Amino acid sequence: MPKKRPQPILQLRRYAGSRLYDPGSKTYVSAEDLERFRAEGHRIFVRDVETGQDVTAACMDRRMH
Repeated sequence: MPKKRPQPILQLRRYAGSRLYDPGSKTYVSAEDLERFRAEGHRIFVRDVETGQDVTAACMDRRMH
C-alpha cells in the first residue's frame, strides 16, 4: 500500500489587526478557511510580519474557540 504524502505546510502571514494572508494564493484567510484547512489535513504555520515570530499556536487557539 502506498504511503500517504503529507500536505505541504501552508505558510501564512499575520498582519496588524490579526489579519491572516496566504501569499501562495494571494488572498486573506478567514477563521472558516483555517478550520477547513485543518479538516483537510493541511499543516499550518503563521508568522507575524512585524516581529517575525511564530504565532501559529496563538492564531489556532484563538480561531478554534
